[in-house]
Amino acid sequence: MQQFFFAESKSFGTRVEQLFSFIHPASVALWNLRWQVQGFVSASPDATESQLSGRFASGSGISANNLKQVCIETPWEEQLGQFAQIVGANMIALYEGWAEELMSKFTGGNLVKQVQFPSRGKYGQSQYGVGEALATAHRAGASPEMKLAFFPVYSASKKYCINELDPLMALYRYHKEIRNSFMHGGGVADKKAEDAWREASKLTRADIGGKSGPILTKVVEGQPIAYTIKEAIQLSDVIIRIVHTIDAELSYSSRAEQYFLDCWKATPDILKLQQLPSDPMRRNKRIAQICRKVGFAAPADPAAAILLGQRAGLVS
Repeated sequence: MQQFFFAESKSFGTRVEQLFSFIHPASVALWNLRWQVQGFVSASPDATESQLSGRFASGSGISANNLKQVCIETPWEEQLGQFAQIVGANMIALYEGWAEELMSKFTGGNLVKQVQFPSRGKYGQSQYGVGEALATAHRAGASPEMKLAFFPVYSASKKYCINELDPLMALYRYHKEIRNSFMHGGGVADKKAEDAWREASKLTRADIGGKSGPILTKVVEGQPIAYTIKEAIQLSDVIIRIVHTIDAELSYSSRAEQYFLDCWKATPDILKLQQLPSDPMRRNKRIAQICRKVGFAAPADPAAAILLGQRAGLVS
């Protein structure tokens, strides 16, 4: 179960789960359909496309008039490449949507764009990037109580990777430029795609801190791009780790404090928990109960969370 602080990050996590809840069974279903069609045609070589559609697509509402081409003439590796494009394009769209929804709430620069690039001076980046975006958000206001209460919890995630954030962003740029080449260049690489591949090719397993090193296919300007399902799956992990890291880093911002208190105030029936027990252990359990009830993890420092609630008049 993924644990995020902000509502936008939680929504991102849900959408990623929905994407893979579709992709996994869809790819398995196609694999099995291939075997079934191949077996049927092997037993009935003269079967027409209409007969195949009637046997395998009846009741689906879809007219499948090219099953021989799809299931027999098209290599499985090519279809995996098509699934890879679907995964890659959707993951990048989900990340862009998350950045637009969350980062636009922080003032002090174009943070929506910056969190899609490595920090300035890293991996060929000459403009502000993710490091500058986080610094800007922190300069706009940080909450010492939120840092004590929640940052240790959200940064404890195995997906949190502040030390690898710039290398991960360089790997993200490789995938982003490939996506752009498919969408705007018919799958033919442009100079940006080759440059992004060149920067990503410098990365090692130690740089990205994952279970394996970067999975890359060489990109050459003017040449068709090959994109594999293994690359797309790694991209998914890269983006999830980036979101976890940025979400945790922003969990002690002033905006995060206001969001936390707003959620607390808006939670039904929360007033019945307003009076905290005098016993320290029970007080800590009560504030943990409150935090979970309003949609957050139990605080690492209960006293800090209690202080936030007391200042806002939510507990006494």
